[in-house]
Amino acid sequence: MNFLAFLAIVLAFAAGLLLTMAASRVMLVERGALRQRVRSLAAYPSATEEGRPPAAVRATRTGPASQGGWLARTALQLERAGLQLRVSEYLTFRLLAALLGFLLVALISGGHPVGLVAAAMAAVFGFMLPAFIVQALTARRVHKINDQLDQMASMVSSSLKAGFGLLQSLDQAAQQLSPPLSNELLRVIHETNVGATLEDALAALAERVESYDLDMIVTAILIQRTVGGNLAEILDNVGHTIRERVRIQGEINTLTAQKKLSGIVIGLLPVALVLLFFASSPDYMSVMFTHTAGRILLITGAVLDLVGLLMIRRIVTVEV
Repeated sequence: MNFLAFLAIVLAFAAGLLLTMAASRVMLVERGALRQRVRSLAAYPSATEEGRPPAAVRATRTGPASQGGWLARTALQLERAGLQLRVSEYLTFRLLAALLGFLLVALISGGHPVGLVAAAMAAVFGFMLPAFIVQALTARRVHKINDQLDQMASMVSSSLKAGFGLLQSLDQAAQQLSPPLSNELLRVIHETNVGATLEDALAALAERVESYDLDMIVTAILIQRTVGGNLAEILDNVGHTIRERVRIQGEINTLTAQKKLSGIVIGLLPVALVLLFFASSPDYMSVMFTHTAGRILLITGAVLDLVGLLMIRRIVTVEV
């Protein structure tokens, strides 16, 4: 057994041991939090005299982030992304991705010291990759919700003008809209049914979704319920503001489309050159894959190319 195989076995064993310990700890914390929530619900079966919802409802409503800690923040991130995953499962995926990245790069580099450094970088990238995916899913889900907010404001405003109450109007909008916004509205209605106030349920909705447009709607509703006013007219004005923001964002996307395309072309140019050189001179390019230094250069180039793509995308992204 050579050194590289022995190193792979040791690392796999260590990663498996750490993975088992981390998953067990997270599962115990989750189970304890669930027991505490059930005890709170049994102790406070209804809202208190001051109008506060039960402790279990508050824990569900405010989300894990209000309790602090990495576990709580991660649970809220998974919830915002719409993923039905436990924190323990999510942590397992991240550790497996890190182990896979390390072993893959270590085997490609042939155990070279510089290759092991690149393997460590690949392990860090593999550990962070699921977090990037969760952020992308969260952004896509928020984008879908933002596309539905104008329609939701119009529906709620029309229902209020027809004589329905706010809760009934939200229920009507939830029945007509499609996910993911309909699911969030139904959750608001469910929370009010189990004892939470509508104000707290709407505030929890804004915390879960983390959308600027939704914050405007929730803030308008909360202010109206505090100081009074014509809520239907307020929602019409908020809907008009949302439509204008969408229009301006569309114009910005049109103006930056050329730069985004340029970034994609620049990022794919090294790949095209590698394929071209392979087609024209296979012996010349095969050294990059058979020699240790060539493999390291390829890995470094791929990482730098990816970093450049991310930087270009960040530069051309303009928030309204």
